Amino acid sequence: MFDKKKTTLGQKRRAKKSTATSSNSFLSGGMKKSAVTKSGNGAQKFKSTGNDWVDQFGKTTEYKSPRSFKAIAKDCDILFAQDPEMFIKFTLFLRMISRKTDIVGMGIKTQEAQSGAELKHEGIMRMIWLHMQDLDLFWENIGLFVSAGSCKDVITMLTYDLVYNGWDGRVLDWKKFGDLIMSLLNDEKTVNLMKKYLPQIRAKSQLTTVEAEAKVMIAKWVCSLLYGSKESGSTYKKYRKLKTSGTAHEWQQLISQRKFDQLDFTAIHGRALNLLVRSKFLRNQNLQDRYVGWVDKQETVKYTGFVHELLCELDKKSDSAFEKTVDKQFEELVQKVKGSDEMPSKLMVVRDISWSMGSTASGTKFSCYNVAKALALYFSAFLDGPFKDHYINFESKAKMHQWKGTSVSRKWRADRTMAMGSTNFQSVIDLFCNLKRNKNIDEADFPEGIVCISDMEFNPADLKETNVQSALRKLRNAGFSEDYVKNFKIVLWNLQNNYYGSRSGTKFETYGNANNVFYMSGYSAANIKFLMGQKIDTAEDLFLAAMDQELLNLVKV
Repeated sequence: MFDKKKTTLGQKRRAKKSTATSSNSFLSGGMKKSAVTKSGNGAQKFKSTGNDWVDQFGKTTEYKSPRSFKAIAKDCDILFAQDPEMFIKFTLFLRMISRKTDIVGMGIKTQEAQSGAELKHEGIMRMIWLHMQDLDLFWENIGLFVSAGSCKDVITMLTYDLVYNGWDGRVLDWKKFGDLIMSLLNDEKTVNLMKKYLPQIRAKSQLTTVEAEAKVMIAKWVCSLLYGSKESGSTYKKYRKLKTSGTAHEWQQLISQRKFDQLDFTAIHGRALNLLVRSKFLRNQNLQDRYVGWVDKQETVKYTGFVHELLCELDKKSDSAFEKTVDKQFEELVQKVKGSDEMPSKLMVVRDISWSMGSTASGTKFSCYNVAKALALYFSAFLDGPFKDHYINFESKAKMHQWKGTSVSRKWRADRTMAMGSTNFQSVIDLFCNLKRNKNIDEADFPEGIVCISDMEFNPADLKETNVQSALRKLRNAGFSEDYVKNFKIVLWNLQNNYYGSRSGTKFETYGNANNVFYMSGYSAANIKFLMGQKIDTAEDLFLAAMDQELLNLVKV
């Protein structure tokens, strides 16, 4: 239905809740045995934690590359059968942009920044699946989905329907979608964004892809809803005038009219501002001095994007205006999650720099090495405490480092490591143990755990154990107290690449509801906040904390 695109367009009831894992020890034991697998380097792992919610929460990096509707539907079937409400929350989480959010149709804004995986394709396709499964639930929650993502998502859903099914084979309820678009155009909170994302009516000569054809069809359809079904140049003119009357892209209009002196940098959204500063635009239009004067006065500069997309560009450009922008936008990413609250933590950031991390991260144009570097810098800033600017790199051996520099751009450039060696996770634990045995450091001065950013393709541990089992055993043997070991947190932030070919893919260190081992994934670094400021004991607790947000708690069933 949504698996094979067209080459051209020419012209149930809800399931009852069930549990994700079995309480029967015989069944659980059998499932655990069948879940045993190996990492790309031969370490013992599990294909599943035994909890479907934790599994999919821990696999979000895999979802960055657009998956087929068939693969997405299979995962949706599993979760929806267990808990429709939680399924919708998770769907919204997958799409949700990390920011304070205006709730469509309610006239309110969330008090705190909401955090999600920011996966557009995955979230939209899961919402389309919900439309096919339960229309009532879809329409009860579509406003929340738009709030989590963008008004543009509505147009994208309709585009997918045409691209995969054609005009005559459409499966979405276009009448209700038309009503939704009209309501967004009539809401003062969304009208300008909806105008911005309405597709343009283009000439046939410009329609070189099926997606372009679909968008023109949608544009003409919306035009008919607004001005009547009869196609004419006059109604198309009215439509174009409506679209350009929006203020969400006023800065673009000023640029097209070459009114550069009227540009208000504050009105330009974060990604666009970043692109302008990276380009030759400021210099060519003699705006560089005015821009630098403006950016110097800002405490932060708005940015909605992944931290690696921001920092990795520092390798390509060293212009002062760009560095100032990156520094202020990085601070925005930290502050919009942290706010005014201090979140002290004694978690140590650990970064995998083995050979495999040099491979391209799933769904990006950057290496896992650089993505991990960006995440490590972010976590070091966000996790306040004695280890704020320190981190550990590991490959064959683990070494302690400190970020050097007074700004994030300088810290980025000061790091001269490179991807090399094997993925010896145990070397991190060995570093802890050696410091305990040989340096006579008080246990209270040690980190309370680690945030490990890696593709998780660890080397084998000793005694045919998992790396987590071996880590805890080593800590005990090194003289750490039972209380320290019992409360030692291991946060595994999973990145993905294809370095190991068919052996690549998300794997887990534990099966069942293990204490103090947590699985996180994806590129939205702000999600680390779910480990802060509340009691989180298990990976399931972490998932539930991520689902307990203002916007998600408005879900209706």
